[in-house]
Amino acid sequence: MRYWASALVLVAVAGCSTKAPHRGPSPAVDVAGGDLCEVFVAAWVGHFQAKVARLDGQQVASFDQVLRQARQALNDAGQNEAACRRPFCIVQPRAGGRLDSYCGYRIADPGGSELYRWMPWAPAKR
Repeated sequence: MRYWASALVLVAVAGCSTKAPHRGPSPAVDVAGGDLCEVFVAAWVGHFQAKVARLDGQQVASFDQVLRQARQALNDAGQNEAACRRPFCIVQPRAGGRLDSYCGYRIADPGGSELYRWMPWAPAKR
């Protein structure tokens, strides 16, 4: 049991951004890169979720190549991936030892009743 708790913490830390996400007005707006950032963030989240699914014992496609291509596209455009607004991704233990994950942004609560509110990440609609 102790091993699983350590593994979950390690996965959550390794998969999430080392920098806090930008706290802009809307989670749908990226700091730089527009479409390139949307593609990169979608690949980054997919990579994280695929890793969690594999830890859960599911057979899922690897997002390694997709993430590498998205990083390369940013690099080719002269943009830094740190300029893209990545969500927080969290591993969530489920009943029966199963694992799940979710990603989202913590943004300031405009109503002021809470300090922050959670805005789930969703792929950009085209």
